[in-house]
Amino acid sequence: MKQAVNDEHLSLDLVSVEDVNSALRVFRRLPLELLGFLVLLPLILIGLSRLGTALAPPYGLYVLGWSLVTWGLLLMLALLFGLLWWRGRQIGHLLSAPHIVDSPVMNLLLVPGVLAQRAQALGMEWSGFYGPLRPGRK
Repeated sequence: MKQAVNDEHLSLDLVSVEDVNSALRVFRRLPLELLGFLVLLPLILIGLSRLGTALAPPYGLYVLGWSLVTWGLLLMLALLFGLLWWRGRQIGHLLSAPHIVDSPVMNLLLVPGVLAQRAQALGMEWSGFYGPLRPGRK
């Protein structure tokens, strides 16, 4: 436990204001990317359903016992997990937070607290989810 606390203090020295701003930018972009997945998912599934039915009417094309729609859902789920994993790793590296890098998908919930902590250590203040960093009040 003592070593983890010392590592945390060492990692605070490695973070600059630009790194915190970059991490904040990536974190703010994440809901828009998730919204893109939410919009694309039904369109892709409808397209795969029609493609499967066009290739093998009337029931559709099945590959290894699963329809193209099921394969599309599995692919979209894997891409969603990959997006969350990749963005979590990016934020963890920018904030020099080893606990976020170790399990990036699960620790995305910790990012607002870590961002606020890093900003406060740099004398900056975070104004909220969509707000920018600004100099802290004295």
